[in-house]
Amino acid sequence: MTKAAHAIANIQAFGKHSKPFADMYARVLRNKFAASIRVWAPSDTRSKSICDRQYQLRKIVSPMQLAGSQVSRQADSAKWALIDGKNTDTDKRTSGAAVCLENAGVYNAFRRAAFNPPNAVSSSIIKSDANFVWAPSAQNVNLDREHSIVRTMADFIANNGDIKVLAYSDDPPNLPSRNEKSKAKGVLLVHSGADDEAAWFVHTVPKFLAHLGGYSWPAAETPKGHMFLCLSLSKAHLNSVAKAIRYQEPFIYANNLSPALLTQYNELSNLATGVEIRVTPFLEHAKFTTKAVQVAANIEAFGKHTKSYSDMYAKVLKKKLAASIRIWAPSDTRSKSICKGQYHLRKVASPMQFDGVQVRREVDSARWAVVDGKNIVCLTTNDYKATEKQIPGAAVATCKDDGGNNVDWYFVYKPPNVLSSKLLKSDGNPAWAASGANIDQNRGHSIITTMENFVQYHAQINVLAYSDDPPNLPPRNEKSKTKGVLLVRSAANEAAWFVHTVPNFLAYLNAYSWPAAETAKGHMFLCISFSSAILNSVGKAIRYQEPYIYVNNLPAEILNQHMELSNLINGIDVRVTPFLAHETFVTKGEQAVANIQAFGKHSKSFADMYARILRNKFAASIMVWSPADARSKSICRGQHKLQKITSIQFDGVQVSRGADSAKWALIDGKSTVCFTTNDYTATDKRTPGAAVCLKNAGVYNAFRTAAFNVEACNN
Repeated sequence: MTKAAHAIANIQAFGKHSKPFADMYARVLRNKFAASIRVWAPSDTRSKSICDRQYQLRKIVSPMQLAGSQVSRQADSAKWALIDGKNTDTDKRTSGAAVCLENAGVYNAFRRAAFNPPNAVSSSIIKSDANFVWAPSAQNVNLDREHSIVRTMADFIANNGDIKVLAYSDDPPNLPSRNEKSKAKGVLLVHSGADDEAAWFVHTVPKFLAHLGGYSWPAAETPKGHMFLCLSLSKAHLNSVAKAIRYQEPFIYANNLSPALLTQYNELSNLATGVEIRVTPFLEHAKFTTKAVQVAANIEAFGKHTKSYSDMYAKVLKKKLAASIRIWAPSDTRSKSICKGQYHLRKVASPMQFDGVQVRREVDSARWAVVDGKNIVCLTTNDYKATEKQIPGAAVATCKDDGGNNVDWYFVYKPPNVLSSKLLKSDGNPAWAASGANIDQNRGHSIITTMENFVQYHAQINVLAYSDDPPNLPPRNEKSKTKGVLLVRSAANEAAWFVHTVPNFLAYLNAYSWPAAETAKGHMFLCISFSSAILNSVGKAIRYQEPYIYVNNLPAEILNQHMELSNLINGIDVRVTPFLAHETFVTKGEQAVANIQAFGKHSKSFADMYARILRNKFAASIMVWSPADARSKSICRGQHKLQKITSIQFDGVQVSRGADSAKWALIDGKSTVCFTTNDYTATDKRTPGAAVCLKNAGVYNAFRTAAFNVEACNN
């Protein structure tokens, strides 16, 4: 509860860790409050209002009217939720916060639709007194005097020995953006003496509130709408608040909390020292009341960890509050209003009216939800988007695209002599597109987003990695040229197989590092997501490739369940014919299921991967991009031909065979592309190898277009 200088307010603080994968609104707030909610937060097309259940979630339509200003969703950084019937104020793998305040007057003020509207430095304030209405702030927010923010933060921006602080932000002042996990921003103020005083200030403004740096409003944020929430509380609630903040995985940019405070409040110590959250549920739901200087208010604070995998609105707020909600938050096309069931989720339409000002969603940084029937408003940090579940740091064994979104499969190609790369992924119309960042960068491209739980430890992800030329070791395997990583999360029925061509690449539990010597070469990468049930098939295909395993932490329970994985790990030799593994399975189907055929060619097979295996197994003509010798020619006789590709053209750049480490084959009439490891040479018949073949017409056409020059068959 708040400190009650006027009247106690009940507070509920939710800290959502990344691990629960729970949406703050539908899964956390709506369920926790057992009420309908209304949400003001960015949302995507998949995150819709929920209207078909006992408790609804409704998105507040942009623009809204707030304190006489019309506010659009996109211009507002604030996010909040109203809990219907509870009198309260409040991405799925994105860490997030929802701080919910129960008060009928506040609920009604938000339901009609300290807020800073877009394109203005004036602001409106609603505070704990007898008359809960929006009123103009005493001064513009860019001035350093006489408005509630600068008065509250006076002992943060200027030194006061009695006031200890902890400040956090994903985009702190005087520093580069620091945190891709969490969007949470706020300041905790604690009196270090005998006075029982503390305050929690939550906001949406980047580059704001420099510790001991004087008050300064970032002018770049004036075009956006922003929201601020301040709660006074007794020190007895510090553990609850700190735990809710901790689950938000914030970046802390200022901290002078004394050892005495940290010793007294264990959760403050855990927050300040970065103690990791390792156990479920990855969602914190704290309840307390304000200090009651005027009237005490009930507060519920939710902290959603990245491992939660829950949407803040539909999975967290709607379910936790057991109510229908209306949300004001950015959303995508997949995140729709939910009108079925007891509790609904409705997106507030943009533009909304805020105190007479029309506000569009795209110019509003504020996010919030109103909870129907609870008189609750929640200030939130998450968008209402499917991708908000999926940010780096989540415990996921699956392929991820540049933005960290789960995908069924992807190909990446890095042409010779450049660090830029091309991505071809599973969506409605696969086509080569520029990767989000250069391949030598440790963020922003699909390889690092997929391999994040390989290059840094994650207890829920088990790995197996193999390479003939592993990182930080001399070349180890003369038999096989295969390179790859297997990621397994058996508890979630998830696995991913990442195959590549790069020597000295992907060191386990070491920071991501691109081997500079490989920039001159072209390289290819293939990632496939699949269910754990397929592990035997994949394990067998890898085993027949006779790889050198340089990392393995697969536990006994996984090995006992999947015998071929155990055979692979233990080096059980293949002793019986045929010395070829041919496994078929399907991808996990995040977008659309793809058929996969994986071939593992043992050294004892003495079979050429292309003419003897792929051409015969598919009973089709093939085109091959692979090094070849003079004896291994195109085959133009017979029903099924083999033609060598002599050069390829990627995005206008012509690539010669000698400059490219990638090898692949096209299967005519089958819409199939095979990622291969063997050369098309006589000597490679005795070299173990792999071919991982994916059937998709769009992928086939993309590779076929790249096959610029093909040896003609004239006979």
